[in-house]
Amino acid sequence: MYKVLIIDDDKLARKGLISMVPWEKCGMTVVGDVANGLLGLNFLKTQEVDLAVVDLSMPVLSGLDFIKESRKTYPKLQYVALSFHEDFEYVQSALRLGALDYISKLRMEEEDCTEIFQRIAKIMGKTDEISHATIEAEELTVINPEGFEPEQFEKMLASWQGCRWVYDEGLFIKKMNEVVKSSISLRQMERLLMSISQEIERVFQFTNRVPFLSKKSEGVDWLTGCYENLYGIIDSITDFSFLPICMLYAVKYIKEHLTERLKVEMVARKVNMSRSYFSTSFKNVTGYTFNDFVRYERVELAKKLLQQRKVKPSEVAEAVGYEDSKYFSHIFLTQTGVNCSEYIKQMSSKLKKDEDY
Repeated sequence: MYKVLIIDDDKLARKGLISMVPWEKCGMTVVGDVANGLLGLNFLKTQEVDLAVVDLSMPVLSGLDFIKESRKTYPKLQYVALSFHEDFEYVQSALRLGALDYISKLRMEEEDCTEIFQRIAKIMGKTDEISHATIEAEELTVINPEGFEPEQFEKMLASWQGCRWVYDEGLFIKKMNEVVKSSISLRQMERLLMSISQEIERVFQFTNRVPFLSKKSEGVDWLTGCYENLYGIIDSITDFSFLPICMLYAVKYIKEHLTERLKVEMVARKVNMSRSYFSTSFKNVTGYTFNDFVRYERVELAKKLLQQRKVKPSEVAEAVGYEDSKYFSHIFLTQTGVNCSEYIKQMSSKLKKDEDY
């Protein structure tokens, strides 16, 4: 049984969490609950603890300071952060310090805390195995089981923040390839996914819990599924008062109508916005002007069609919504650096190399 300490200045929250979770079913037992980080440090001196469930905002000694201090003396101690939804920056800091997961206090009754702590127990069990056994590099599908150096990993975490990749499939694929080809460890992969999950919840108010990972490919599958799920929920949206969702709906609409004439006024009406407000919001959220985004997506569609041999180079302009083939050829060349025929040759050459390899 893993021994759990709950640290929260709200006594009712502590008692509520204790009664809410079937701890024994999760392979855990609560050995204590205290009101602040300083009392938590004192408790650790007298009682063995495996997991600390820590409120991040507390008087005397905050949750973040408790984690920083306790790590110095108790390096094997694991953490789960408790926070209000608006404490996102605190949660990010806790994850960077090594917290296994977080629980939103505002949604505690809605969340499946049993599933969360069962998953945490599995992660802790896997951590124990790693500390007592040699893990084959092939099993983890990484070059180095220890993963990135801290600075490298922090850069990867930061690169996924802001959720701009949600609106840009090309950027998402690029970032996915970086993860696949990287030497990230399973432990770091889990932290990366939890960080991304937090950011998605902050930006889109959409919760997608991170699973326990036994191999790197499961993390890649989770990322792919998360991306697809975001676009999947758009079809059922009727409330366009939430800006990130409005922009996601607009992006999805554009992608589905690339072969048609697209005007900013038309798409703005789809999300109940004025032309000027929509244009400004679209640029702020996606990083593209409306017209630049349409051009970018049409070229991306053209590349897919050319790779699949679904159209001839002479037909590609019309297939992606351009009446003027010369104008499209100019756009394609500007964006890719080659014309359609040269692009086909490059892809054919790359495919042959991959097959030979």
